[in-house]
Amino acid sequence: MPIDSAGSRTTLDGASRRRIYLFRHGSVDYFDSSGEVVEDTDKVDLNDTGRTQAAAMCDLFADVHIDKAVCSGLPRTRQTGESVLGSRSIALETNAGFTEIRQLDGKFSGGYDVVADVAFSHWRAPDAAAQFLGGERYSDFYARIRLAIQAVLADPSWNSLAVFAHGGTNAAILGWVTGLELAAFGILDQATCCLNVIDFDVDESGQILRKVVRAMNVTADDPVKGNRHSGDMETLARWMLQPRGEPESL
Repeated sequence: MPIDSAGSRTTLDGASRRRIYLFRHGSVDYFDSSGEVVEDTDKVDLNDTGRTQAAAMCDLFADVHIDKAVCSGLPRTRQTGESVLGSRSIALETNAGFTEIRQLDGKFSGGYDVVADVAFSHWRAPDAAAQFLGGERYSDFYARIRLAIQAVLADPSWNSLAVFAHGGTNAAILGWVTGLELAAFGILDQATCCLNVIDFDVDESGQILRKVVRAMNVTADDPVKGNRHSGDMETLARWMLQPRGEPESL
């Protein structure tokens, strides 16, 4: 495929092919040393595992050209982005439109059926009234993220864009790209510090002609997911059902 000096690509039928490298943030601890949920989950930093994951992804991503990079603005996405971008002289911009789905009052527990409402809640996302931990409705969140990604695609200033976001955010974007829509929340796993590669073919008027997923849930530290046997919500549910001890990182 022809690629010019600015990194732009042209398809066989003359459309512009634009690419988004969509990352999830690295591992964090949403629990304190006593095993309780931290007071403000929006302020958590990458833990040691998350920093190691981001460093490994930096090596994997080192030779990839990008024109622009954005993150949701939360510390875990900014820290992941700064680490993965490495020595690139590209400012990491904030786009709050990519912020994660919101649970009720920032809490993980309270009146839930731990199996149905926590472990496997994402499989109920297609239900119109389904909420995430009693908070934001999946349908509202999906609509919010769809608008955010469409606004980014309307920006002509980039050919290749890196987005550092969240598991739910990524699932919503992938649901829109693949046509799975809300079903994507249950079907498409997003491991910590994973990478998805998505191409968009766009005509001269900015109309999207084609959307293609080139890679999904790529992790530099565990490529074959040998250490990932459950999604984050099932891991959280197992912790909620056991005597409080040292929680697993998410």
